[in-house]
Amino acid sequence: MSTPNNMPTIGKDALGREVKDLTKISWWGMNRKEINWYPTIDHDKCAGCGLCFVTCGRRVFDWDDKLSKPVVAQPYNCMVGCQTCANLCPTSAISFPDVSEMKKLVAKNNVVKKSFEKIAPLINCDKPLDDEETESNFNKS
Repeated sequence: MSTPNNMPTIGKDALGREVKDLTKISWWGMNRKEINWYPTIDHDKCAGCGLCFVTCGRRVFDWDDKLSKPVVAQPYNCMVGCQTCANLCPTSAISFPDVSEMKKLVAKNNVVKKSFEKIAPLINCDKPLDDEETESNFNKS
């Protein structure tokens, strides 16, 4: 996990690991707290294995001793688009919002164009893409 060293520490999780406030990092110029992308746990399905808690490098989860299960403690620390915890959950207890909503947000905020502009020097591309070349199908309807 790569996080800036100057992010404020807002506490420690149940394993004693520092928890940084990653909400201060915008996502492609958007306030992270305005993006509803984070996990939800169905505790009826959750086996309490803790895989999500120990795997998430952004400290989204903490451990609830009363439940003996993980809880979503820092939802906006979740990396937008990441679903690693849900992909690894052995009981499918973790869910995320429909990815089509994220794709609409990407289109609305020209994220593809912004991304291309960042990588253009890496791929030796001097010609900027025009709006049509970076337009999402969500913009065309």
